[in-house]
Amino acid sequence: MPGMKLGQYVYGNSLLHLLDPRTKILSCLLVIFSVIITDNLYFLLFLVLLMAAAIISSGLSYQLILSSLLKLRYLLLFTLVFQGFLTPGETVLMVGKLSMTREGLILGLINILRLVILFLGSMILLMTTSALKLSAGIEYLLLPLRKLHIPIHNYTTILSISFRFLPTLFEEATIIKNAQKSRGAQFDSSNIVVRIKSYTAILIPLFEASLVRAADLGEAMDSRCFTSHPNQLRLNRLQIKRRDILFLIQMTAVLGTGITISILL
Repeated sequence: MPGMKLGQYVYGNSLLHLLDPRTKILSCLLVIFSVIITDNLYFLLFLVLLMAAAIISSGLSYQLILSSLLKLRYLLLFTLVFQGFLTPGETVLMVGKLSMTREGLILGLINILRLVILFLGSMILLMTTSALKLSAGIEYLLLPLRKLHIPIHNYTTILSISFRFLPTLFEEATIIKNAQKSRGAQFDSSNIVVRIKSYTAILIPLFEASLVRAADLGEAMDSRCFTSHPNQLRLNRLQIKRRDILFLIQMTAVLGTGITISILL
């Protein structure tokens, strides 16, 4: 699927695309809860396979998501090494006075799987839900907080703008990176200091462009008399359907069973 950007909504007619955004948000929260409270390696592997099946069935580009995940390899490797050396247990490798333990490697692998699951879950949510529906879903779920005089509409507006401009930021970062490459920037240098300096050359113009865009957007909203009052009239109102209820029941049953088995084992 050429032209697809990470985090950008991808039009489709799969089950995940048709579900109400509140259903998908609640399902993501259930997955996050499951990942936090369990450390069973097999259950986490099952969740990774579940995410992979969701990506394939919804027609998303698994090549794009996998390549983006590979960009996090240094973070994942650091997590594994950090846990391996700092967790006490049975020694499997000695580096000077530091010992890498079997228990640390297992704990590092569990944390890596947790990060992968959270990354894949967030990508599935963003790429199967438009920014408008996602912000509307969050606003509906947070409606009870209005009784505490919390400006929910303002926060959801900020969120929807952030979701909307995420793909634009990725695109601008790619353009700036290519421009810096043409000027001799060494992003693939074996020297870590050189690579950090090269990526700094991306961050500064990207930050400046973001500020300019935010100022333009604020001026445009002011010129259209945007207020912080919630919009009571929506073109398409959210509606929970039978498939949403069935999906939530299935997710709760699957995750609940997995958590129960993980605790009992």
